[in-house]
Amino acid sequence: DCDHISARCMLTIFMLFAIRTEASVLRMLEGSPQTCLHDPILKYLDDRGVTVRTSTGCRELVYDTDENGKPTRVTGIKVGPNEELKEYDAVVCALDVPGIKKVLPQAFRDHFPMFDNIYHLDTVPIATVQVRFDGWVTEMNDDARMMDVSGDQADGRGGGIDNLLYSADAEFSCFADLAVTSPGEYYKPGEGSLIQAVFDERAFDRSNDQIVRDCIEQLNKLFPSSRKLNCTWSNVVKLGQSLYREKPGQDKFRPKQATPISNFFLAGSYTYQDYLDSMEGATRSGLMVADEIIARADGKGGLKDLSDMAKANKKEAEVGGVNQSGSASTEEKAIPFFASTA
Repeated sequence: DCDHISARCMLTIFMLFAIRTEASVLRMLEGSPQTCLHDPILKYLDDRGVTVRTSTGCRELVYDTDENGKPTRVTGIKVGPNEELKEYDAVVCALDVPGIKKVLPQAFRDHFPMFDNIYHLDTVPIATVQVRFDGWVTEMNDDARMMDVSGDQADGRGGGIDNLLYSADAEFSCFADLAVTSPGEYYKPGEGSLIQAVFDERAFDRSNDQIVRDCIEQLNKLFPSSRKLNCTWSNVVKLGQSLYREKPGQDKFRPKQATPISNFFLAGSYTYQDYLDSMEGATRSGLMVADEIIARADGKGGLKDLSDMAKANKKEAEVGGVNQSGSASTEEKAIPFFASTA
């Protein structure tokens, strides 16, 4: 459907499969992303003295402007119910498309087309369904093995395919048996497959029960032997705004990680990187923004140097009783950062 899907998406996937022989096997985390991805990162940061503050609403993004009102430098963020000001040498907004649209102040959009272009990016609604069975759905060669859930079948020993799967013949383009691919937390003794499938926007307005029924029916068509199995549990999670819509002509709206504001950076899979809007794409954007910050960090004119100069100039202006424009010093106006009041 070339009228609605950009060729870039498919070409990127095909090129990856063509040049990397190992790309036909897409490995999954051993367990949940929280346990296997987030927790190790948090420990790494904590071991190095980094503080990660959660459940702390970011109230305002505070920034300096020139005499024409053009943003020149982000100075900090006001957080929490008391709007405590946290000052930083550099600020990275690592968000998805809906998040970054809430964050950006109007002044950023008015003065820099790069920021305004982000609002041309659209998102798609999805429905993620998990269905547990009393056997192994993707085991197609041995009916006895398909029905066998006895003993300990952890560590990926369950029946079926240990891989992320794709199909053009179902409303879910990708799916996997988490009890096989990620058994650390998704395999349960005495139970079989836990299929997780992501339905596209066609299914979004259906009831959860209908989505589960559609999932089972389409799995039965893909794996006819699975008709002998029973669903023992199911769950549906709907996300109204997920990835950005991969329609033609969107790449020109995707921003780079470095922005026209010297100490303000963007990260996220929607930013321009050489992969898709995905967890892998988000990771690549993080590596790229780290490179940008490192390149600008030290030396004369670096982020730290500019930060120290800005603080010194501000202190001098406060002592003199005037601001940079020459008028009497007044409280700096803060611009909304997050809409959250948590």
